[in-house]
Amino acid sequence: MEWHSSDVANLHLVDQQLTDHPLTSAEREILRRVIYTTGDFDYLNLLVYSEQALESAVAALAAHTPIVVDVPMVQVGILPQTQVTFANPIYCGLETFTRPQKEKSRAAFGVETLARRHPTAIFIIGGSQSSILPLLSLVESEDIKPALIVDTSPSFLPQGLDRLQQSWVPHIFIKGTKGGVAVAAAIINGLIELAWSAYGQEAGHG
Repeated sequence: MEWHSSDVANLHLVDQQLTDHPLTSAEREILRRVIYTTGDFDYLNLLVYSEQALESAVAALAAHTPIVVDVPMVQVGILPQTQVTFANPIYCGLETFTRPQKEKSRAAFGVETLARRHPTAIFIIGGSQSSILPLLSLVESEDIKPALIVDTSPSFLPQGLDRLQQSWVPHIFIKGTKGGVAVAAAIINGLIELAWSAYGQEAGHG
């Protein structure tokens, strides 16, 4: 993807701050985008990856795996990048027509509905913390087998993140109360960049 000269200069400054930290090239690509988006170097200690999460994500994106997001702002943040790369279909929980639910938020029930339709999708929870619990219940009952779950929703209660960290699903999440939709978009756009670098030429010939 093309960067403006000011973006390149700012990213270079971020990279200089990361040189002393033991990161893989893939982890560095994701982290530098998150820090550049937020201006917050605390994310160096807040971003958590499960084993094989980045590899699974890159392979799934290159395979045109659907992406399910919880709120429209995440969709808006990643749509331009997907359109010029693998054109993964993106579905939004909050915009999915569902029957009114007393037990779940509209976004949570929408994500659950989409998960049943796309059980091997990439799931991005960026703004609706309540969406992660029904998603994990489907994982634990083996009704779905996601390629990746990303949870950057500001988390004041640890239950969802604890269950996600203990699950077999490849996952990325933010510890604590920082996070949000901009962080989610930065992570996914970084993953798309990695996937395009690895598989883009092959996809172009497809």
